[in-house]
Amino acid sequence: MSFHLLWTSTDSLIAAFALSFILPGRHVLPLALMFGLCDGLGSALSVGLPLAGGLAAMLLMASGAALLVGLPIAQRLLKASGWLYVLPPLLAIDNVVSRTSDAPALAALSSAIMAGLGFACGAIALSWWRAGLRDARPLAAACLIAAGSLLVWGA
Repeated sequence: MSFHLLWTSTDSLIAAFALSFILPGRHVLPLALMFGLCDGLGSALSVGLPLAGGLAAMLLMASGAALLVGLPIAQRLLKASGWLYVLPPLLAIDNVVSRTSDAPALAALSSAIMAGLGFACGAIALSWWRAGLRDARPLAAACLIAAGSLLVWGA
């Protein structure tokens, strides 16, 4: 497994960790599979569009900032879980814009495993911190901003 493959899957790990603080458990498996599927398709496409990676990173960081600041739009988005399914294709942009020789199936597997690991670690962290943590949104927002920053740095 190449370092590049792990690098492009790390955004799924961070985003899944962030999402585990704010989403119901019934979305974990479909989202982990969708992270893998989108990264696999992104690796198969691999068209090399440098602007797309920056746009995805800005959208991720903007949604994290909106969540952190507590904008009304963020509150509405938290209540509607459909927006969560926009993140896997958005995070697959790094796979689309980079031309690598990684096998799409391996990219899909790596990303799905990383997302699953992120959801598991987030669930464990949330159960440990639940007693002293009143609101998990700031931590989720920081993780979304970190995932966007990772996209910028890797792009």
